[in-house]
Amino acid sequence: MRRAATLIELLMVLVIISLLSVASFKALQKLTTREYKAKEQTRLSLESQVTVDIISNYLKYRVPYTTIGYDPSDGSFEYIGDLSDDQKRILEWFGRDRDDFYLKNYSGFIDMEKKSGDTLYSPDTNLSESNDKIFNLVFAGSFDRAYSANDYQNSFGWHNKNSSESFDITLDGSGNIELTDGTKPEHLYEKYFLTKSAYAIARGVDIDQNATCLNNLNIDDDTLLLFYDYQPWDNSSGEGETFCADPNGNKQSGSATILMKNISGFSFKEVDYTIRILLDINKNIRGSSPVHFSKMKVVF
Repeated sequence: MRRAATLIELLMVLVIISLLSVASFKALQKLTTREYKAKEQTRLSLESQVTVDIISNYLKYRVPYTTIGYDPSDGSFEYIGDLSDDQKRILEWFGRDRDDFYLKNYSGFIDMEKKSGDTLYSPDTNLSESNDKIFNLVFAGSFDRAYSANDYQNSFGWHNKNSSESFDITLDGSGNIELTDGTKPEHLYEKYFLTKSAYAIARGVDIDQNATCLNNLNIDDDTLLLFYDYQPWDNSSGEGETFCADPNGNKQSGSATILMKNISGFSFKEVDYTIRILLDINKNIRGSSPVHFSKMKVVF
């Protein structure tokens, strides 16, 4: 009776064990990759939902007719309702001063019977403690769309243009609003928007990634950012401000924050006075196909 295995038998056993180990490792690797991909899918879906909700919340307080699509390659822009091409990939708008509105520091309405010269009277408005030159007034116009002359390019000061429909003002503690702008409004409306900041949303691929305001943010081409605290209408130095990473602007100003990474596409359009926001999310997964899906939000 044999009492020991031959060398060949031992080698065969080792080969079989090795093959089983490799197969088990491959199976375990696939399970691990599949689990990781599922977690990333869930995480990115939640993050993208939060992102479109944040964008929606900011846009809800926009001054509607100031909203534009901007192409930094040549400095051109158009009202969002008139976009003629898909090269205007940066979304910009004037934001209403909602903080002071919620604090009941201003009413948003002018008493049309108590205006004199360049001074308007706004009941329940007291912004004397917040008074500074960055405040700007835009009349709401019909259906809150904001009035604009035929020359839209020179209506709101976008990208070093004139701001014929966006007015510099000074405020006091008695509800008086003095129009200090060199250009006077052609029409007065009872309702107005008070703004002190413009906003922009852009991907890293469309901006100057070396801008100082982006230091330490660790962005790449697929990073979606929100820019704020800049005033296009403020041309006191002869040139209006642009957002701080505008590759086509000379007077960059304001700040920036990251909305989300892994954004391979950002698009927008106006449909029946609503804004449709679309995000394309894409992340490569090693050893598997990428996570890729889209998220849309309608803003009224």
